[in-house]
Amino acid sequence: MFEKGKSYTREEIHAAVGGNKHSYLPRYKGRVVAACLRPDLNPDAPEVILCNSCPPERAAGEQLADQDGAIPVFLKDGAGSWKYQGQFRVADSETHPDACAPHAARSAWTRGQIKRVLRMERQS
Repeated sequence: MFEKGKSYTREEIHAAVGGNKHSYLPRYKGRVVAACLRPDLNPDAPEVILCNSCPPERAAGEQLADQDGAIPVFLKDGAGSWKYQGQFRVADSETHPDACAPHAARSAWTRGQIKRVLRMERQS
């Protein structure tokens, strides 16, 4: 479906997996189908995804934490360009503020905006 290290547009990602073209965790038919992450907001991506407090994104983070299987993960690579990092699945999910705080401190998010930290595991 995607080639590791190759860049794609959100339109191409959407055409392949569905979901909202503007969400960083697009969902389709009740599942998170990809992660499209900005490095300034997710400095440890693709191994760590930070989920914010916005209700739709908070719900998507909860959905991803609870679902089985791997999703394609992309990092923003320039204007309209998203580089494919591989298939990842959730290995661990933390919601305690003390677990979120160190990640928020290194990102463009504030401490109060981060509500979940997802630790991701690469799938072969």
